[in-house]
Amino acid sequence: MRASARLALRLSALAALLVAPHGAAGAQGSYPPATGFPMSRDTIVGRIADLQRIHTPEGIEELEALEVNGSRQWISIRGLNRANPILLVVHGGPGSAMLASTWAYQKPWEDFFTVVNWDQRGVGKNWNPADTGALRPTMTAAQHVRDAEVVVRHVLKKLGQQKLVLLGWSWGTSFTPALVQQHPELFHAWVGMGVAGGGGAAGAAPGRDPLHERLMDIARAAADTQAVRELTALAPGAPGGPRGIDRALALRKWARIYDGGWYGKPTLDLFFKLSDWGPEYTAREAEALVPSTQWGARAITGGPGAGAPSLRYEVPMFFLMGRYDLHTLYAGAQAHFARIEAPLKKFITFERSAHFVMVEEPGRFLMTLVTEVLPLAGGAKAFEVREVPIRR
Repeated sequence: MRASARLALRLSALAALLVAPHGAAGAQGSYPPATGFPMSRDTIVGRIADLQRIHTPEGIEELEALEVNGSRQWISIRGLNRANPILLVVHGGPGSAMLASTWAYQKPWEDFFTVVNWDQRGVGKNWNPADTGALRPTMTAAQHVRDAEVVVRHVLKKLGQQKLVLLGWSWGTSFTPALVQQHPELFHAWVGMGVAGGGGAAGAAPGRDPLHERLMDIARAAADTQAVRELTALAPGAPGGPRGIDRALALRKWARIYDGGWYGKPTLDLFFKLSDWGPEYTAREAEALVPSTQWGARAITGGPGAGAPSLRYEVPMFFLMGRYDLHTLYAGAQAHFARIEAPLKKFITFERSAHFVMVEEPGRFLMTLVTEVLPLAGGAKAFEVREVPIRR
C-alpha cells in the first residue's frame, strides 16, 4: 500500500474515533449524547447546579430555611472550606433578593470565604408561602436589623466562628451599619457596595434631589430633549408628577440609560433574568421574583428607618463604589465616607463600573476582597494534605 493511501486510512480511522460517541472510544470514556435544543429549564438548572457543586470534603453547600422573628427566611451557605472566614451578603432593593443569581458571579469567592446569602423577609424564595398582609406592617428597616442579627448569630453558631465579614449592597448598606454599631463584637469588618445612607443627598438643602440634578446635567450635556422633558416632570414637587417609589423608579430608568446602573448596559434586564436559572429556586419561585421584588420595594418604602445612631464605628469600614453609580450616587458616598470614623476605613473606586461592581469588574472585585478584607478575618485556611483523594 502506498504511503499516501496508508496516511489517508489512518486519518479516516482517527476521525471515526473522534466523532464516535460509543464503540471504540467508549473504552476510555465517551462523549455525552448530543443536546437537544431548545433546552428545558430543568436541563439548564441541572447543568449549572453540577458546575457549581462543592466538591471538597472540607466544603459546605447548604440551602436552609430559618425561622426569623416570626418569618420564614432562606439562606444559602457555600464554600470550599467551611473553616474559611464567613462572608454574609445582604442584598439590596429593597426587596431585590439575589440568592438564585449568585451562580453567575460568586463561585471564585468560595475559594477564600464561606459565603452566605440571605433572602430577606417576604421576598425571593420567601415570597410564595408568605402572608404578605401579615408581613407588611413588619417591613421596616428596624425589623431588618433585628432579622439580620438572628441570621448572623445562627451562621456563626453553625460554623463555629466568633465573627464574620458583612457585605451589604445598596439597600443592604442602609440598615446594616446600625447592627455593626450595636454588636461590633460579631464582625471582622463591614463592606459596603453601592453605599446608600449617604444617599447622594449628604449635605443637600431641603427640597433638593442630587440624583435628579445629576441626571438633568447629563441630559442637557447630551442635548437629549426627551430626557430633559421627562426629567422636568420628575422635579421635586412638580405638579401632577409621580411620588414615592413611582418617582424613584422613573428616575432610575434614566440613571440606567446613562450608564448609572450596569455600566455599558441601558437596562438591568439581564441581571434580573439570572435568577431564572438559579438552582436555589424552583420554577415557581423564579417566576415570582419580579412581583416579590415590586412588593418588597413598595412595602418597605416610607417605613421607620434604622440609620446608624452615629458616624463612629468600632470595626473596619470599606466603601466599594463604581465611578458612574447613579443608583447610589458616587459623590454622596464620598461625602458620607469622609464623615465616618473607624479604626480603619478605605474608599475603593471601580473605574468602569456603576452599581453592580461584582459583575462589571468581577476580577478586581475579587482581588479587593482577597487583598483588603480577607486578611482582617485571618485569611483563608490551608487544606490538609491527603495522599488519597476523599470523595464527598
